Amino acid sequence: MQATLQDELERLVLTAIRKGRWLAEGWRDAGLTVQDPLKRLLPQTLDRLTAGEQMAINDETALDLMGDAIRKALNEFSPKYGDVVMREEFSEQVFLRERIETLRKLAERWKAYQRARRNVRDSIAAVKQSSWLLRRECI
Repeated sequence: MQATLQDELERLVLTAIRKGRWLAEGWRDAGLTVQDPLKRLLPQTLDRLTAGEQMAINDETALDLMGDAIRKALNEFSPKYGDVVMREEFSEQVFLRERIETLRKLAERWKAYQRARRNVRDSIAAVKQSSWLLRRECI
């Protein structure tokens, strides 16, 4: 069982690494202009995502601010559109305007990466909990 959980954790971490790199590429392509504190935090966060360092606690604030910046940029095109995009799944092209579509795709990348990070954390918690339960049963 332990090997299976370890294998699953490794698969989830690999997915998070890929989605983080995908997010960093999309962010750079979108060319969003941001203000402090994100402006100060962003270079290191993007570097870590590109390098595959996915779970840095320092990036929590930056990732939250990135999501907020995407939402606000989309809301500039249509009131509340960014709010909807950040809540719902949009897998196909909805708008023909290139800038809106670029931002919508960036929002999807951000959400996918956040899900992948959550899956890694859940898997780590499962490994810890299962180890504890197995030790408890052996006593």
